Amino acid sequence: MGWMILAAIVMWSLQLVLGLWQFRRFNAHVRELRAAGRVAIGKAKGGFRSGVVALICIDEENRISKAETMAGRTVFAGFHPIKGLEGKILPELTEADCQGLGRQVKAAVLNARQDYENYQELQRERSQQCAAVSG
Repeated sequence: MGWMILAAIVMWSLQLVLGLWQFRRFNAHVRELRAAGRVAIGKAKGGFRSGVVALICIDEENRISKAETMAGRTVFAGFHPIKGLEGKILPELTEADCQGLGRQVKAAVLNARQDYENYQELQRERSQQCAAVSG
């Protein structure tokens, strides 16, 4: 009985360490992309399928310069480029633009677009509040 508890503690500790390792690797990659421009991040939860995170780097005109996914069921999931999105404008991205991408990748890309639009709306509201307070 004692060895089962010890095994559970070891497995939980290993999961914690590997999860932290994946988180640090992800953050380092996001920092690297942010050096090239703004980054929109979208996600599609997996359930029984592997989850997907989309990283979309955009320039000053909201044009996509680089798009990548991190997909997989384990902490060893890597980053892979998304082909066909470069040059498109993120807020104008449609489902038709995502043809040929997997269902989860498409959902993550469209989630990144939606999160970016939500962020832009929040920024507009904040600037209007600041203008109302100061003016």
